[in-house]
Amino acid sequence: MTDQFRAPADSAPSPDALEETLRFLLMRYARNPSPSIAGHIAACLDTLLAHPEFKAAPDDRCTYHRMRSYWRLVERLG
Repeated sequence: MTDQFRAPADSAPSPDALEETLRFLLMRYARNPSPSIAGHIAACLDTLLAHPEFKAAPDDRCTYHRMRSYWRLVERLG
């Protein structure tokens, strides 16, 4: 993953910032589909789901898990 999608190690992004990044990546993929962007989307979802301050309803959390699985598949299939 390139550095442009990573936050500095000393400043963990908030869940809101991660969701903004996720929206940006989804729009970017819509304009220019690529396995690389799909991987960035999946990584963003991984980070969001692992964030200690991310408080989502169980149904929403399940949706994010499914999205992560989908984007990992898109990344692998290219």
